[in-house]
Amino acid sequence: MKPPNDLSHKGRSVEEWVDLHFFRPIGIRIARALQPTGISADQVTLWSLVIGLVAGHLFAYRDHWTNLIGFGLFIVSDVFDSADGQLARLRGTSTRFGRALDGINDNLRFVNLYFHLMYRLIAAGFWWPGACLLVAAAGLAHTFQSAAIDFVRNAFLYIGVGGRGELDLPEDLDPTPRGSLLERFGARVYRDYVVRQVQLFPRSVKLIRALRQGGVSTPFRTQYRARQDAVLPLCAWLGQNIRFIVLGVAGLAGRPSVFLWTEAVWMSLLLVVLLWMHEWNATALGGLLDAEHNAYARVT
Repeated sequence: MKPPNDLSHKGRSVEEWVDLHFFRPIGIRIARALQPTGISADQVTLWSLVIGLVAGHLFAYRDHWTNLIGFGLFIVSDVFDSADGQLARLRGTSTRFGRALDGINDNLRFVNLYFHLMYRLIAAGFWWPGACLLVAAAGLAHTFQSAAIDFVRNAFLYIGVGGRGELDLPEDLDPTPRGSLLERFGARVYRDYVVRQVQLFPRSVKLIRALRQGGVSTPFRTQYRARQDAVLPLCAWLGQNIRFIVLGVAGLAGRPSVFLWTEAVWMSLLLVVLLWMHEWNATALGGLLDAEHNAYARVT
């Protein structure tokens, strides 16, 4: 089992400042309090979901205080969302199903939020087809943004740090999942999620597959970290924390459409930059890996 200080976060190189200094410290305290109980990590995930659904509903109202309470409940929901994974790691019970459930939790919380924001826009006189299109664009953008930053961070932990992260490729997953209906559904959702990541990062995935066959040398790991230093900070601007900040500000200002436009346009443009940089690095690192293999072949 990992030391307790390692269980509080996934790695300082991929965690945001707010996570390291707020969500993770509170989450690990909750996880340690729950560790001797019979409460499972999946139950904590469901707590996060219920609180998040209530929070999203409160953004349907135009009252500033109601929105403020909704924002606060989203923070509480995220605290439990942090605690569930930490509890699973404390007990050594982390599973792909738990990760899938965590992803479903995030999706449901935001789908619920988007529907309530759409209702709020239409009730305020926003042209309803436009409201539907804006919400759909923001939701779709959110899906790809979340998948991208998750891949970038886990790839960094796997290649740049070594032996860490939760990086999966389609070939790692059981093509015929077993278990309960919920477990099979979670496996299907997770597989679709992994396939989406592969589609976003084809060159990076090709590099990862090559590294799995030949291993990661220390010089290559160093080069990878150096190149990704410029990419990792972009993840913070596409992550959950910045999304909640924009939501809170837009909601309290009475302009929920600003949140949706930010996700659909500005954060999507940033995603394009992140994808281009990561794939460019993967191409360059692929050339470095080929040179390493050729040099090794000449020596042997």
